[in-house]
Amino acid sequence: MFHPLYRHLLVIALLVCFSAAAQAQRVHRFGLQVGAASPIGDFKKDRFEDDYPPMARRGVNVQGTYRVDVKPYLAVGASAGFRFHRFDMDAFAAPDDALALRREATGWKSTHTLADLYLQTPPGTLFGYVKGSLGGAHNQSPEVQVDTPYGPIRRSSDTALALAYGIASGFAIQDGRFLLSLDIGLLATQPAFEVTNAQGVRSTLKQPMHTINSTLGLSYTL
Repeated sequence: MFHPLYRHLLVIALLVCFSAAAQAQRVHRFGLQVGAASPIGDFKKDRFEDDYPPMARRGVNVQGTYRVDVKPYLAVGASAGFRFHRFDMDAFAAPDDALALRREATGWKSTHTLADLYLQTPPGTLFGYVKGSLGGAHNQSPEVQVDTPYGPIRRSSDTALALAYGIASGFAIQDGRFLLSLDIGLLATQPAFEVTNAQGVRSTLKQPMHTINSTLGLSYTL
């Protein structure tokens, strides 16, 4: 479950966003963003010196967005999305390894919901923006199994909720009712997964799942 502080921060952010949006008639935009999500820091480690190297590959990030301009230089909104990263099975157990009789793995998954705040140049045909985001994410670790002549090597999957936050910058082009945007930024979360070692002992692993996302978006303006 969320720490009480996380819930309070999320509620405050949502209240600020939607109370500001309700003050007057505004320009509303609904859109979809699609792009690449590249693991950074501990999320991309593949060192076997670590007990549970994440071995996350470059993945995909898809999210729906809502945005409303409340001032020429300020917009607020919300976004909900999904990230997926393959587990690097070839690094964990090479395809030509004679001891790996069978190899299977699911991927790292993360579903997030965020409140967004934009600082922007006055909207026109072309304008730039910086975006800050705060919310929560539901995360899932991969399930891994490699069968060997000496027995299986397993990693069980687990799910966990965690605070999520992000920052991004980009630019947008308005063409009639359509807005085309391109941005790059950080999306971060650090869930605590329950893991089991080879002796069957359970422990908690705090796994950073930070990515740099490059996304292309298309929005419809009301």
